[in-house]
Amino acid sequence: MSFEQILYASGLLPRDIIPDGKWRRCATADKPTKRNGAYALHPDGRGYWQNWATDLSVNAWHDATKARAPVNIHEIAIRRAAERDARVKAIKAARTFWAAAAPMLTLHPYLAKKGLTAEGCAGLRVKDDLLVVPVFWNGALVSVQTIAPDGQKRFWPGAPVKAGSVELHRKNAALTAFCEGLATGLAVYQAVKSARVFVAFNAGNLGPVVNLCKPTGSVVICADNDHGTEGRRGVNPGLDKARAAAETIGAGVAYPEGIEGTDWADALAEIGAGAARKIERHILAKAVYVFA
Repeated sequence: MSFEQILYASGLLPRDIIPDGKWRRCATADKPTKRNGAYALHPDGRGYWQNWATDLSVNAWHDATKARAPVNIHEIAIRRAAERDARVKAIKAARTFWAAAAPMLTLHPYLAKKGLTAEGCAGLRVKDDLLVVPVFWNGALVSVQTIAPDGQKRFWPGAPVKAGSVELHRKNAALTAFCEGLATGLAVYQAVKSARVFVAFNAGNLGPVVNLCKPTGSVVICADNDHGTEGRRGVNPGLDKARAAAETIGAGVAYPEGIEGTDWADALAEIGAGAARKIERHILAKAVYVFA
């Protein structure tokens, strides 16, 4: 199977494939209007790819028709050191950007379009027309996600996201909830008045975030229901990743059903009158008590 064929089989939709070793973002079958896919093809036939929406792990491919170069330990050590330096530089740049952003004093257009309120937004900032969302790992800011008024999302280039999250904190919360995106997290936070919510940013990051947080007490994964993808490809990334994350600690899983959209923000908008209360009852019913 060629590199192009394996990318398409994995749901990536690149416009072209340039073998220069550079990482390039591209659309995916799951999210054709966004650039959740990424790939890199090296001149020696080594190829790598990942789908940010479904899995943070990097997949590898090699052209068997090309001779494999001998392993050079020294070159590998130099490359890894350069990667570490680049990651540290990216984290510092993300922190500088975050420090220059201002508190969100008025509701950002992206959140207003989603029908959300400012409840739970105390930890968010704005820079120019961008909503700026912090990404924390073990209490330290390691990256930011920016969201434009039209919903376009970008992470800080080169900064790590794996196991990173942002908590929508609530004092004396009786329920700990995990979800993918910010709008989904705010919808859950605003509907379930007893919940604190961790936003993992994508389905593939739910497992790493849950394992890092190690929550106890009443816990639920508030999954996206990618029913459209399931109809087209026979897989439901949102549910599959949520169930896998929940299984590692014995948590419950709650997901919206009977709506055109895929997540709890969509449910909040579509259900109409009494939506928050209906969502709250459903999520609380799916929560499971997790022991230490």
